[in-house]
Amino acid sequence: MEEKAEAGLALIFTAPIATVALIIATTFGGIIGSAVWILGKVWQIGFPTIWRVKIEQKEISKSPCPEGGIKEGIIHGVAISIVMFIAWVLAHDSLDNSEIRGFVEPFGLLNPWLYFAAFVYWVTFNSLLEEYLFRWFIFEKFETFVGGKWAVILASLAFTSHHIFGTAEMFPWWAIILASIGVFSGGVMWSWLYLRHRSIWPSYVSHVIVDITMFAIGAYILFA
Repeated sequence: MEEKAEAGLALIFTAPIATVALIIATTFGGIIGSAVWILGKVWQIGFPTIWRVKIEQKEISKSPCPEGGIKEGIIHGVAISIVMFIAWVLAHDSLDNSEIRGFVEPFGLLNPWLYFAAFVYWVTFNSLLEEYLFRWFIFEKFETFVGGKWAVILASLAFTSHHIFGTAEMFPWWAIILASIGVFSGGVMWSWLYLRHRSIWPSYVSHVIVDITMFAIGAYILFA
């Protein structure tokens, strides 16, 4: 199988399936939503690994980080967090906090302990999974077709489309657009970090900082 054909097939079986699983999980909720969400995460982990070992016949890499990469990740994460905080300060009076609480209530996130557990999961595992999937696997498959610079854009668009459905149920249209711009901008920065360092760890560190900021703002909305 030619390299581009392989890359195209790999893309079909990753980005769309991950997004469809998220849509089903947020639409149905409950046991069905939770089961689909878990299966989606298992797929996001397992498929790229199996593809690399069985199809590409390559070894699993620990994605070693070059010197200076982590520092750049921290700088990017702090910069994105500052922009997020300013945007929230400017827009929070227009948000319906009760509507947001209503959306997260079926998931148990109005319980402070469950919210904290979700926070720990997101910053320790989910952020890493997204860097593994979008910044490594999906980015490199796009790179096969269009080269590194355009792959930054395409991988970021895939990353944004994956997240937009989670915000659609909670926010008005203008906030969804604003959030999507923010997610896309973060995706561009993190994809660029991967292109620059060929390691997921700088973008992961940046992603963790941004998620900490996001959960801090969320805690204020839900519990203040």
